Formats: sequence, C-alpha cells, structure tokens
Amino acid sequence: DARTLIAYFERNGAPRCPPTANPAEYILDVAGKPGARVDWPRVWRESNERQAVLAEIARINALKHRAGADRAEPGADRTYARSVAYQTRLVFARMLLMQWRNTEYQLTRIALQVICAVVVGLAYLRLGDGLADMSNKMMALFFVAVLGILATNNVMPQYLRDRRVYGRESSTNQYGWQAFGLSVVFAEWPFAVLANTLFVVILYWMVGLNPASDRVGYFYIVYIVFGFFSLSLGQMIASFSANEFIAALIAPIPGALLTLVAGATTPYPSMPKFFSSWLYWLSPHRYLLEGLIANDLHGARVHCNPDELYTFEPPANSTCRDYAGDWVKSAIGYIDNLDATSACKYCPYSVGDEFVSTFSWSYANRWRNFGILFAFIAFNIIFTIAMVRIYKVNKR
Repeated sequence: DARTLIAYFERNGAPRCPPTANPAEYILDVAGKPGARVDWPRVWRESNERQAVLAEIARINALKHRAGADRAEPGADRTYARSVAYQTRLVFARMLLMQWRNTEYQLTRIALQVICAVVVGLAYLRLGDGLADMSNKMMALFFVAVLGILATNNVMPQYLRDRRVYGRESSTNQYGWQAFGLSVVFAEWPFAVLANTLFVVILYWMVGLNPASDRVGYFYIVYIVFGFFSLSLGQMIASFSANEFIAALIAPIPGALLTLVAGATTPYPSMPKFFSSWLYWLSPHRYLLEGLIANDLHGARVHCNPDELYTFEPPANSTCRDYAGDWVKSAIGYIDNLDATSACKYCPYSVGDEFVSTFSWSYANRWRNFGILFAFIAFNIIFTIAMVRIYKVNKR
C-alpha cells in the first residue's frame, strides 16, 4: 500500500493521503503537480533517506571490491546481459511473430499490391508492339514506381507502433538499439516478398511485357528490391517523425518529387537544368525505370500501326528506297514500303532500344542500376538505425 513512500511525503510537507485514495495518484499529484509549494528535489538531497541509500550503495561496492568482483571477466559490468548478436536473434524472431500475427497489416499490404496490379493491368491490357504500345508499356512501368509511394505510406504507422514498444522496453535494458533497429527493418522483408510476388505475377502477364525468361527474372528481382527500398524509405522518414501525422506530412514530398524527376514524364534531354543537373541523378526511381523499361524493350521489334506511320512523297520516277533508303540505314526507324513510288510510310522506331535512347537510357546500365538501388537501401537502413539510437521516444 506504499505506506513508506506516503509517510515520506507527509513528513516533508505534503497533505495527508486520504485512506480511500489511490496511492499512485496521490504520489503523482504531490510530486508532479505544477507550482508545488515544496521543492521535492531539494528535500530529497537533504533527507536522511538519501544518505541511507548512498550508504547502502557504498556498502555494496565495498563488498564487491573485497570479493574481487572488480577483477571479474571482461564484460561483467556491461549494460545488457547478452551480446548484440543474441539480442538481435531473439528480437528479430519476435518481430517476425508480431508481423505474422498482425493480419490486418499484412492483408492491407497484400491487397495494396493485388488491387494496384489488377487496375494497372486492366488499364494497359495485353499491349502489342506498336508505337503507342511502347509508350503505354512505359507508363505501366511508371505506375510501378508510383506504387512505391503507397508502400512507403503503409509502413510508417507500423514502424512508429514498434518504436513505442521499444521505447518502453529499452528503459529496462532488455535489448539495445542495434537489435531493435536491425530487426524492425528486416522483419518487414519476408512479407513484402510475398505481396510483391503477387503483384509481378498479376501485372506482368496482364500487360504483356517481354516474355523472355531473363527479362521476367530481372523484372522480378528488381521489383522485389524496389519494394525493400520503399519500405526502408518509409521507415527512414518515420524514424525522425514524432508521430503518424508528421510522417504523413513529410512522406509525399520526397515520394512525389523523386518520381516526377525520374525521366519518364519529362525525358532527361527536355528536363529543366535545375532538376537535370542534380536531382535527376539522386532519384532512385530514375534507376528503377531505366532498368525496367530498357529490360522490356531491348531488342523488341517495333511494328507501327497504319495510323502511326508518317507519310511523305518521293520525287517523281523514284521509289522510297531510292529517295530515303540510304538515310534510313543511318537513322532510327524504318520505311514500311521501300519499293513504293508514292506515299512512303515511315515508322520512327524499328527496335525498342531506339525508343529507350530518346530518354538517354540504355539496356547496358540495367545491372548498374540494380546495384545503385541497393546503395539507396543501405543509406536508408543506416539512417534509420542511427535515428533509433538518437531519437528518444519517451521524452519528459
């Protein structure tokens, strides 16, 4: 019933505690009430109780010294009972279990990927190899990058909930910031792989992207890695945010800005100098889109539909081959009717690489871009773990 503590306060000037009062509420009212007439820190410093506590500490230290405990094995006085590796293993296992039990969160993650895949797939259903089809494939892949913003927003509230749990448990030194930081990041990944796999299976075949096995494999692993990036970006933003409201205000800024300067909506050659000189190169979405679009269109033959061909007339008594054959060999595109003597039909592209090159992108950069995405992920993770160490959850 906390009689010793209540007696201490009453003896030093606090009002008597009514017999029916809650001792905890009484103590909070006495010690924490603003404008209290008793200076409790000064009272404690001058009290006999403090002297008794200090004497007890000195006695314990003396016993420890006489017993030779100060010469114990290294690490005897460490903050945590077990190593960082052991802490991380246990905390990671618990995080995985928490993720598994959080069915609402996991179903939301899966529903987000499945619904977006179906919507984009229906909007760009079974595209062919025409000029407009190439542009539509690029826009379908652009929506893949946009989907990353949704995944980023989805993970932030979960991170903040986990951080509040860590804030309570860290006060008792159950485990350190390294164990929590690593576990909260990587416990998301197995469940993200499942949801992102469903997205790829649905979207890829609905849109009709390149069916070659190496192209499918590249798309799959890049989208999985991009999913990791989206999660790490959301956790990084949440790591320095006080609450869900602040995180939700911050997240759209980098998400929208980095997507818009990725080079899909405005190609690099046409981009304002302010963006093309630095922000374009800092956008992870730029490396994602270059890799995915070049991967899909590399080596793909382009067959313009009749309404996509440009018509021009050759000189009299000459064929389209005679008039423009040598030019089209050194230029991009092809002439559909080289032997015609009128109404030459020109298609601006003959192969998908020519279309990709107009964005200053190249198929040769796809694995380089894959590695750069990992560099962005590493930065996000390091920043997040550092903020776990720096940011104090339970501020007083």
